[in-house]
Amino acid sequence: RKKEAPFWVFQVDVEVHGREEAVLKRLRGREAQIVKEKAYQFPKGTGKPFLHRPVIVGTGPAGLFCGYMLAKAGAAPVLLERGGPVREREAAVERFWKTGLLDTECNVQFGEGGAGTFSDGKLNTLTKDPLFRGRKVLEVFAAMGAGEEILYDSRPHIGTDVLKTVLENLRREMERLGAEFHFHTRFADLECTGGRLSGV
Repeated sequence: RKKEAPFWVFQVDVEVHGREEAVLKRLRGREAQIVKEKAYQFPKGTGKPFLHRPVIVGTGPAGLFCGYMLAKAGAAPVLLERGGPVREREAAVERFWKTGLLDTECNVQFGEGGAGTFSDGKLNTLTKDPLFRGRKVLEVFAAMGAGEEILYDSRPHIGTDVLKTVLENLRREMERLGAEFHFHTRFADLECTGGRLSGV
């Protein structure tokens, strides 16, 4: 909604089954329009099984969603995370805020959810994203317990308390799909043999 003095103007999303043209005709001149729903399309692979399990370094937003999409595609990714799972991380952060004792491996920067986990769960709607990636992220968050309102709110917001549960639910779903998490596991180097990647 937006304020246009002296009136409030509301944008309303309405689903009409089979009578769109008739409804539009009746609402002529009232800025009504048909909007076709579009969804993010995960890039199609070759159809061949993965020769090796993908390894993802970090369980921040990019790592988690990369892992989620690969797990949905049957790739059974392995995720490495320097810090701890979100509840353990929460305890380490609270201890630091109360006592000043810093866990250098599991803190506000390192751990499940990434650096933004303790910044109150603000979301970007990416309304101008032609690939609808932002919408897909919101849909996954909503399915993992963030609440359906983030799908239509103009300023979606989860909040750190709810986000912790969302992260746990997302991890469980990824594990159900074959993903494997290794917390307190710090990426150090890539191993190459004969000019080819052979290990992490």
